[in-house]
Amino acid sequence: MTADPLGQARRGRRRLDALGADPDADPDDGGPACALCAESRLFALHVKAGHHVAGRRNDPNLTVPLCLNCHAEQTEAHRRVCLPLRDSVDPPPTLLDRLAALLAGAGVFLTELGERMVAWADVLRQLVAALDQGAAGWRDVVASVPGPPGITVPSVPATPAR
Repeated sequence: MTADPLGQARRGRRRLDALGADPDADPDDGGPACALCAESRLFALHVKAGHHVAGRRNDPNLTVPLCLNCHAEQTEAHRRVCLPLRDSVDPPPTLLDRLAALLAGAGVFLTELGERMVAWADVLRQLVAALDQGAAGWRDVVASVPGPPGITVPSVPATPAR
């Protein structure tokens, strides 16, 4: 098989368009990425419409970008909580059925997101401990950086190295 750079560029542009990203933006300025694992390689992202958090039949507009692996995991988690993913005619879903599905789907997604956030917080704590041991004065540098507008970030005294 021969390389087709023009075909690759067209496919990449179609994926960016499907993700709602600016195809002319600098790739180093960020761009579409999986909401759970931060995968950003275009070929690995699920681009048809994003992941339907509550299932397409229940809320077609509630989507998040996921990579193919995270999308498969979330879809399987939807099945484990008996989230109806396809339209069925018998009986047709009511507003209450859809609301229950939305809550279950959001719970599945937020549980996974929460677990990943706890893991990242642990990594951050390890980094702080390493900086306390090996980079005296790092807290002074960090304390000089202002927090977000409207939020006061108190200065934290250095933890003595042991």
